[in-house]
Amino acid sequence: MLKKLSLVILIEFLILGCSMPFLFSRSTPNIGASQKLEPRLFEVRADQAWNDTGIFLEQGDLLIIRYVSGFWSPWSGGAFDAIGSGGDPDCDCNVIKGVSHAALIGKVGADGLPFFVGENFRQRMGETGMLYLGINDMRITDNSGSLLVQVEVWR
Repeated sequence: MLKKLSLVILIEFLILGCSMPFLFSRSTPNIGASQKLEPRLFEVRADQAWNDTGIFLEQGDLLIIRYVSGFWSPWSGGAFDAIGSGGDPDCDCNVIKGVSHAALIGKVGADGLPFFVGENFRQRMGETGMLYLGINDMRITDNSGSLLVQVEVWR
């Protein structure tokens, strides 16, 4: 009886002993999601061509930008939100043609191509570089106001 018990204990020890390195060597699984960088609030001023957010994006990052509050204008006396509601998409002074004048736009890197942001932007980025935000207007000398936006990045 003692021999059988010893044999069972030995077999269990061998089985557990062989599987122990496997149990302890497993890394924490990546559950498809990413690491969320701390969300940040930014004031985007209409009188600056491009506002540097200080956020460096990597290719493949999920970028989320949400309009929180505020109004701005590409000329004195107007009041526009992040979509640029009522702005002229055909104005010759637009940074992005076909997008409402006064809309919130962005770009990645100093020489990056501008893209429409609007009120709620969510997209995987294909570029690497610093994130810039601004108003869809090339003539900024008469602009006024600012928007408050929240920026999230998932890596």
